[in-house]
Amino acid sequence: MSLARYKRLARNIAAIFVAFHLLASPVSCDDRISLLPSLTAGQTIRYEVHGKVKRKVKTQSRVATMVEPRDTEEIEVSSILVVNIKEVRREKDHPASVVAQAEFLPFLNDAAPLTATAKHIIQFTITREGQLAAASGYDDLSAEQQLVWQFWFARFALPWTFPAGGVKPAEKWKAEEQEKSPAPIANIFWERETTYGQNDKCPISPAQRCAVFLTTASLKQKSSVEDSTPESFKLHQLKTSGSVKGSNEVVTYLALRTGLLDRASEDLFQSMDVYIIQEDDSNQVHYTIAVTSHFEAVIVPANSGNPH
Repeated sequence: MSLARYKRLARNIAAIFVAFHLLASPVSCDDRISLLPSLTAGQTIRYEVHGKVKRKVKTQSRVATMVEPRDTEEIEVSSILVVNIKEVRREKDHPASVVAQAEFLPFLNDAAPLTATAKHIIQFTITREGQLAAASGYDDLSAEQQLVWQFWFARFALPWTFPAGGVKPAEKWKAEEQEKSPAPIANIFWERETTYGQNDKCPISPAQRCAVFLTTASLKQKSSVEDSTPESFKLHQLKTSGSVKGSNEVVTYLALRTGLLDRASEDLFQSMDVYIIQEDDSNQVHYTIAVTSHFEAVIVPANSGNPH
């Protein structure tokens, strides 16, 4: 082999090696970021949470009167959440779990309270997987406060549920989550897809930039429509048959510098068509239920002068 051909071959091999190295190296991970919040013990964060729920229920029974009962309910709820960080358990310089306390305060407009809610406190832990643990005080909340809490916690703890190794714009991932609320339909779950859309100016803290996430979800049913009986109903000699469906859409803004929730909004729809029947078939009740809701959570900047 001539010296010139040897040099050309060496250059080609070197070029192939460099190309292979670039393909094998995690260059695509260079722009990944972790959005786990930068929290410290003793830190206090305030949020306003507003919600509106509309529920329509239609009931039919074999023993009902000629008048068919109908129930339409609209609820508006607003609260201030004062979150105090008690302990941050770290792992490789990142918070693996967080122990905190959330205090509910009524939200006041310029005229009068929107709710006459008494002050309540929840002690809780966010696990390294973003789950709620060791919660106390939840059962003391009103039904409206529980809705506020569920929405706020899911948005605040969202960064803990992100893929390991961080996230980057345009990335998508899916998850499946069992529906935890009691229901006459067994084995229902949410199928979620989250998209990291872009980085933009934070809506509440415009001096900062936020990562913007869109989460869409569909409520699925794994139990049979003909026999959808949960175990808790079987214990009371009841059986159920029916179906459930639902969808929701959530937009979440997370501050790039701190990882804190800046703003989130959710629009949800759920419907259920179910028969609840005594095991001996002596009586049954038919429910059709439709629920729509809108929730929003916004951070209260430390220099806002909010009296809470």
